[in-house]
Amino acid sequence: MRKPLSLLFLSLLVCFVLTGCRSYILTYPYPWDYSKQEPKESDMVGTYEILKLRLPSSAASGVDKGARITLRGDGTTALSSVPVFDDSGFKFVCSLTGAATWNLDDRINSGWGWSVAFENYRPAAKPIAPECNLRNAIVGGFLILSRHAPYRLYEIVGDPDSGTGVAFALAKH
Repeated sequence: MRKPLSLLFLSLLVCFVLTGCRSYILTYPYPWDYSKQEPKESDMVGTYEILKLRLPSSAASGVDKGARITLRGDGTTALSSVPVFDDSGFKFVCSLTGAATWNLDDRINSGWGWSVAFENYRPAAKPIAPECNLRNAIVGGFLILSRHAPYRLYEIVGDPDSGTGVAFALAKH
């Protein structure tokens, strides 16, 4: 019994130290947290608020901690101060506030499980940065985390392997 445990420990040590697999296993979101089965749309309905910012301080400084995503049962959504970052994920660019439609999608973040995709975005005000001029566009895919309700939403920021992003949880009202 001792020998198989030693071999398992040695194998894990090699994996973590030499091959870098620790970054996959220990970065957020965790692999076991992805929604592998399609959630019911009715379970997704509600208002989501920022739970945690997993960002470098340069990116986190401009984020409005009161950002909200409201998913309605009729397929519409209201976005309020939802942060947008540059492609590197190191710089906050602007916030999205406006209306859109939402749907569940398992292709937009291929291999990561189910996501919420926002389409036909209509800003409440004129965008202040070209990166936020997303009128009538698909606004990314927010990963759906958890295997059952209540779900969380996760916006990947920058490199998906870096573990940086913004976690949203269902508001408790």
